[in-house]
Amino acid sequence: MKSSSILKRKSTSLIILLFIASTGFSQQKDKNSNSKSIFENKCAKCHGKDGTKGLFGAKNLQKSKLSDHDYFSIISNGKNIMPNWGKRLTQNQIDLVIQYIKLLRH
Repeated sequence: MKSSSILKRKSTSLIILLFIASTGFSQQKDKNSNSKSIFENKCAKCHGKDGTKGLFGAKNLQKSKLSDHDYFSIISNGKNIMPNWGKRLTQNQIDLVIQYIKLLRH
């Protein structure tokens, strides 16, 4: 009887762990999807979908080694002809774009 009870607890624990893991994966997938969508709608025109386009002097984001702070500053305030997105994107949206840019790096 004890082994049956232990087995049920282990099974329940495993199910809970799998649920937590799948929920985290789903949230990460949604986050990546949102960050990609923002990047493609706001940044890809000049930087390209893969970050290499370089239109109007836009930097190659695959080769960029800027810090998160530097990215945040440039995205928020603009640079050269790049618009300041700080008035059009929330801080969270800018953070999502930064995370997406880092995925583009090689």
